[in-house]
Amino acid sequence: MSINKPTTLFLALCASLSSGPVLADIKMNGNPIITKVSVQSLEYGFGSGANTLNWEQAQLQIGTDLNGLSIRSNGHTENGKVEEANLIVQYSRGISAFWDLQAGWKRDIRPQPNRDSAVFGLSGTAPYSFEVESYVGIGRGGNIEFYLDAEKELLITNRWMLAPQFSVNAFSQKDTEVGIGSGVNETELALRLHYVWRKNLLPYIGIAYVQEYGETADLTRAEGDSTHNTQWVVGIQGWL
Repeated sequence: MSINKPTTLFLALCASLSSGPVLADIKMNGNPIITKVSVQSLEYGFGSGANTLNWEQAQLQIGTDLNGLSIRSNGHTENGKVEEANLIVQYSRGISAFWDLQAGWKRDIRPQPNRDSAVFGLSGTAPYSFEVESYVGIGRGGNIEFYLDAEKELLITNRWMLAPQFSVNAFSQKDTEVGIGSGVNETELALRLHYVWRKNLLPYIGIAYVQEYGETADLTRAEGDSTHNTQWVVGIQGWL
């Protein structure tokens, strides 16, 4: 069985990161292994364009404060049909009080055909309390993907919280089979108003605007679809 380049990169980096420190963290420091199931956003969107069901960072995490393994998915449906979906498996290593370094594997399940890539990420809390999630993916033919997401939580009262969010996605190469152009692919701006119903359960309402650019927008227009979309969203954030 042949192993492709993204898989080889992923295995090599995981072996490098996990040799020694993981077992030392558990055995020597006595840090307990914690399991967590969470979803950053599970929401229904309506407005211009098709009605959607969106999920972001629906994930299972197993590990300690220093080392962990996570399996997560992001995606959305349009009028009941899955249009975009991915699955990411990654190892995370704490490198400071506020930042984690990650290495893993990502499969884009929709749109088809499937795409696999090795992903290397950095996540944590930036200055001014911005929660940042970022990664670089190396896929087929050396196509490089860059993703960045930043969110800030603004407390209004003990129960109400406003959360502005920005994300950007870019690729180094064009991939017409899945409707992706080179350069900046898409940005999203969102504003959600959360209500802290319980400590681990936050329903919310909000608004989100998505805009495509460049070659990606050209491919979308060729399919007869819009390159931008504004939606009202109703959803929930939570964890167990």
